[in-house]
Amino acid sequence: MGENLDFSSWETLSAYVDGELDDIAAAMLERAVRNDPALQEALAVLRRQRVSLRDWAGQLDSRSVPPGVRAVLERARRGHDTVPGRAGDNPPKE
Repeated sequence: MGENLDFSSWETLSAYVDGELDDIAAAMLERAVRNDPALQEALAVLRRQRVSLRDWAGQLDSRSVPPGVRAVLERARRGHDTVPGRAGDNPPKE
């Protein structure tokens, strides 16, 4: 499925699934999808992927942030290098 679709087709279908097309472009795409089984299948795949990603992201939101990650984020918030031991790890001197 989708082997014959070019990058532009996938990009347009993805924009449609994400609600990023204007009304005219969406209507044109819907007409094309009605008449093309390959586009229908590609659109179904993208919709399933969107649901899967939304479910996965929802699981991430419920997890606690590990202390090490929290420390890296705090360092980044303060404007420090985020990887200990790398050049530039020290705060800028004023």
